[in-house]
Amino acid sequence: MNNSDNINFHRVEEMAEGDMEFRSQLLHAIYTSIQDLKKKYVEGLTLHNEEIIQQARHKIKPTLSLFELKKLNDILQEGKTLVSSKGFDELEIHQGKFLQAADELLNDLNKVLN
Repeated sequence: MNNSDNINFHRVEEMAEGDMEFRSQLLHAIYTSIQDLKKKYVEGLTLHNEEIIQQARHKIKPTLSLFELKKLNDILQEGKTLVSSKGFDELEIHQGKFLQAADELLNDLNKVLN
């Protein structure tokens, strides 16, 4: 598996220690957590609800750091800064970037799951 800006697959391999079933479970868990994040984060942006956004970010935080989801992490940080400095007025472009990064990561995961 090749690494990308989206995920460090070597971390997945390290954790799985050659156990292919555990590797698959881990990848599915990451996939599911990204889908959940996508749903909740967009819901928070749409409703202009900072609490939903914070909860979504907080829930994914361990996965972001553990598997080095750099691109998604950077975009979430950017969103945090935007909301705190400008409110919800300028988040349309941010939402597009977030969705693109989430979809790229899900596609990368799909490639190794199938």
